[in-house]
Amino acid sequence: MGLSENALQALTEVLGEEYICTDPAVTRAYSKNFTSIGIKPPAGVALPGKMEDIQEIYRLANRFDFKVIPTGTHMFLACEPQVPFYDYLTIDPKRMDRIWIDEENMYAVVEPYATFGRLQVEAMKRGLTCYIPSGGAQISIVANLTFQGYHMAAHRLGAGSRSMLAMEWVLPDGEIMNIGSSSSPGGEYFWGEGPGADLRGMIKGLWGFCGGIGMCTKAGIKLFPWPGPDKLPTRGDTPDKRVFLPEDKFKIYAIGFPNMDSMIDAMYEIGRSEIASASLHLQKGWYAADTSLSQEHYFSTWESEAYQKSVENMLVVMLTAYTSKKQLEYEDEVLRTIMDEYGGKLLPDEIQEGVAQLVVPDLTIRPNVIFRGFRIAGAFFDIKGVCDSLDHSALCHKTTLPLLKDFMKDKTPPFVDDEGGHHYICSYDFAHMGFVEMPFLFEPDVDYKNVKIGLRLPVLGLFHDVRHRTHTAFLVNAAADIMGPFMGGFHKIIRQVKATFDPNYVSNPGWPMFIWPRFLKDGIRSALDAYRDKKEEAKQDV
Repeated sequence: MGLSENALQALTEVLGEEYICTDPAVTRAYSKNFTSIGIKPPAGVALPGKMEDIQEIYRLANRFDFKVIPTGTHMFLACEPQVPFYDYLTIDPKRMDRIWIDEENMYAVVEPYATFGRLQVEAMKRGLTCYIPSGGAQISIVANLTFQGYHMAAHRLGAGSRSMLAMEWVLPDGEIMNIGSSSSPGGEYFWGEGPGADLRGMIKGLWGFCGGIGMCTKAGIKLFPWPGPDKLPTRGDTPDKRVFLPEDKFKIYAIGFPNMDSMIDAMYEIGRSEIASASLHLQKGWYAADTSLSQEHYFSTWESEAYQKSVENMLVVMLTAYTSKKQLEYEDEVLRTIMDEYGGKLLPDEIQEGVAQLVVPDLTIRPNVIFRGFRIAGAFFDIKGVCDSLDHSALCHKTTLPLLKDFMKDKTPPFVDDEGGHHYICSYDFAHMGFVEMPFLFEPDVDYKNVKIGLRLPVLGLFHDVRHRTHTAFLVNAAADIMGPFMGGFHKIIRQVKATFDPNYVSNPGWPMFIWPRFLKDGIRSALDAYRDKKEEAKQDV
């Protein structure tokens, strides 16, 4: 099992001996992700330096029949082998981290290992900014563009996938697919559509193809105006390092409403008025998590009755002076009018300070909240992550919360029973869309028992969505087969796309959809190979 000697020799000739490794001490480092789930380590790791290297890797995979899983900064599940008996080669693009910025036309071109943090630093020097996903500024831009792209500044900047421009894509057979303006001879990366059909939709649906149809090697990403300073003004030390944005450019408010319905109505009105750069509802656990200095601090804050009352139905709004101070004053006046109409009240000064100096910067400008969230328990996963309307987001929250509470009631600890305290609803595109994410926190353990228990929740959530007629997410892999019959048979289309672009099943098998006949065929072959290996070992022992 593993990579054959011929395959390793061919890979070494393409990449150089120093950029291909099968040492278990190295490959084991690729066997974890953010959930702390242990996954099967790769048989080898390749470090290409350019697009042509990646082409050759895929060509060799087809020639020598080994599997390839591309990764970015290895944050999320997309880099996992979904079928445990496949040996595979991980493509780690850490040598491909270049960034080019077109300041005049407000876009950047990035390679797969360029991170949001690096781009944000360079963009701010030029009076620009980019969206940064909630997963953090340390993750790969290309990986996030092609995978998910959710972020909390989307009220004005839009979903992350809207920032996706032209792309360079290596298909599983080693051929190049250029998308958008890069498809023209000598084309740049300023535009994502055409010529002809917009192929970005094939690459990036709700969750993307997770390396299942090759690897993106270069992408254009939109940049946006940034009226703030070229370097964030901070004070203090981690974990209490605070950001002090200039008050003549930014106003940040934490507003409490009588109930969720009035808060959602206010979010719609904020969008209709086209004010604010961020508008999001945070459940009770967010402020405590993002401002606490330790686990003890978090739980003492959370258990306070005064705290629970003060952050009920909290809406966080950031106003930004993109043009002038007069714009900021106008938006402030409009926001206060909306607050009066829907019964909103400013929360206490202590909450206002924490939201302005920690919560909003950590969620929208330099996302760091994922590390603060981990600190409470150690890991998290989602029962739901849905992009639809704000009303639908509220419906998902209301109907799913009882399911979550019932699941948690006899599992605390190691699960954190925070009554859904880390759920949030975010306005997208001036409230034309809404995104709800419903995480739950748990403590990881050595034998992954807690992870296995927690992964039941997303599956329960699928059937829950069918019963309540709520939109569902996580529609990749086996979940697509569960939900496909209820949703127009889309899983059959996905399977056809996978089979068309990856007929030899070399690119991250199982993502985004199992091809069952191939799966069974390879499973039988793997079992026979394992049997022959054991038989050969027995002969040698004798």
